[in-house]
Formats: sequence, structure tokens, C-alpha cells
Amino acid sequence: MSDSVAQPAFDGHPVLPDIGRPVMAKADVRNPDIDWNVRIGRAIQRAVLMVWESNKLAAADLDVDDAEFGKWLNGTRRPQFDRLFAWEPLREPLVAQLAKLGGADVQLLIVFRRPA
Repeated sequence: MSDSVAQPAFDGHPVLPDIGRPVMAKADVRNPDIDWNVRIGRAIQRAVLMVWESNKLAAADLDVDDAEFGKWLNGTRRPQFDRLFAWEPLREPLVAQLAKLGGADVQLLIVFRRPA
């Protein structure tokens, strides 16, 4: 019986095909997707109008400057979703409007519970 383990034959590292010089992928992060920001702003606007009569009232209740709130709605500034979700009457309409952006079919379900 042998005192050592036999080593498998090793021909070297596998050779990858030559595909040319590698090129770095580029992404322009300075220019955000404006269309998506506008769509989010419109969804927020629809949810706001379900709760308040005007953007001015909404901005006051959310404790946001009118100009800043307007930028959220027109897509030029990223909205503060933590502030939007903190206002309970806005939470459900906002979730529904954002779900519609993703193509979801939003339905209202009403369940009547009778006292026992």
C-alpha cells in the first residue's frame, strides 16, 4: 500500500476565449430618469387629492414648504416618503396609487361584519 495520495494530472488554467479588450460599463447617474419621477409625482398628486382639497392644505398638514411640496409633485425633487406615509389618512390612497404605477389592479373590498 502506498503512503501518498496520487495527484491528478493538471494541464494548467483553463483558457478563456479572446473577446477583445474589456470595456467599462457606463451609467450616467447625474441625470435621473425624469419620466419616472414625474409619474411618481402624479401618483402622489392623485392620492393627495383623495384626502385634501388642495396642495396647500396637504403641504401644511405634512409640515412641508409649499414650494418643496410642489417639486415633489412635478418630479423635480425626490419626495420624502417617510413624511408622506407618516400621515395616516394619506397612507392607503398613496399605496394604491403607487401600486397602479407598477401595473397592479387595485380593487376596493368592503366586508360587513354583523355583531354576534
